[in-house]
Amino acid sequence: MRVELELRNMPGFRIMEYLIEAGGEPIGELVVSSAGWSAYLEAIEPAVVGALRIPRDRLVISGHDSAVERISAFMRRKTMRGG
Repeated sequence: MRVELELRNMPGFRIMEYLIEAGGEPIGELVVSSAGWSAYLEAIEPAVVGALRIPRDRLVISGHDSAVERISAFMRRKTMRGG
């Protein structure tokens, strides 16, 4: 299974901290792995709102279905932002 999450205006180091908190071990600068799942972060084109450019990243989580569902739910909770 593979899940992609778009994250906006969030520093990469913070996302990596969350993945480590979820049980992952860093195996690269923006790559984390654990039993049953792995994840990596890649920069994508910024969103443009008027004169503002909002940084965006894509978090890709792949692995066994149950592990990916658990980690993606965890990351959705951790990265939720109120408006």
